Amino acid sequence: MFKKVFLFILSVTILLGSDIKPSLSIKLNVGVLDMKIYKNSLYIATDGGKVIVMDIDNFKILNEIKIRKIKDFMGELHESDIYSVDVLDGKILFLAQAEDGYSELFINENNQTKKVLDKSLSLYAKAAKFVDKDKAILVLMSDETVLYDIKNKKILKRAVAGEYFYSSMDISPNRKFIVIGDEGGEIIVVDTSNLKRINLFKDINKDKVISIFTTNDMIAAGSRGDKTLGVYSLKDKKGWSKRCDFFVYATAVAPDDSYVVYGDNDKYILKIANPFTFDLKDKLIGHKNIVNSVKFIDNKTIITGSETGEIMKWRLK
Repeated sequence: MFKKVFLFILSVTILLGSDIKPSLSIKLNVGVLDMKIYKNSLYIATDGGKVIVMDIDNFKILNEIKIRKIKDFMGELHESDIYSVDVLDGKILFLAQAEDGYSELFINENNQTKKVLDKSLSLYAKAAKFVDKDKAILVLMSDETVLYDIKNKKILKRAVAGEYFYSSMDISPNRKFIVIGDEGGEIIVVDTSNLKRINLFKDINKDKVISIFTTNDMIAAGSRGDKTLGVYSLKDKKGWSKRCDFFVYATAVAPDDSYVVYGDNDKYILKIANPFTFDLKDKLIGHKNIVNSVKFIDNKTIITGSETGEIMKWRLK
């Protein structure tokens, strides 16, 4: 009898996964829009006109990089959104909201911030990442990509990536390609050196892709209207999907591609699952609002950030 009860409990645990609570957390007074881990620091793009730098071991705030306020259509000043943040060789790259819907690009180095792309170029950019120390790649609302010379402040190339408006973007760890999720559910893979489209995935995610993440070999994408989590293999050029009960607002793949993380519920619980079968392994319980960013310190350690400023660290079993 005891053996049967034990096996039943074990089977339920395997089916439902174990509950994991955060090992460390902090609540900021701004929303998290993007994050980047570099060495022992976490760089957080916020909706409060600043990039916050924190120690990943103790969540102590090390620095706040603030930029100018912008005027709305009524002429009133307010904080700009920092759409994205990236770090390379100690340089911090961040894309910020400007007047009239345009964007501006900034570099911070040795605690000095300078603007490297002005709104006068009239770019409706929503994400920017380093290609190398001298170049950045930007994705525009129109689903165009821009290769930009940071040093000489000029556009090197501009190309159309897909057929629908931009929705989300991530860059591979080796910086050789970006992945774009658009309004139509297409997943577009673009070479960062020449902006050529090197892959296109269709008919798995079928609606606006609001979360996307890539390793060097795999992509995870979550969409809104069709409530689908898609996982794609760049090597095999095929994908798998899971239909969820809620739109998939966050997703990520472990550095070794062994599991996928995703949020698909109004309880803001993040799930850890097999990326091919979607069998549930664990659940990350603690967030009280929608998670916008998931980053990995290593295969067992995750940092997440929400739209209301909750930053949490998780240690998997």
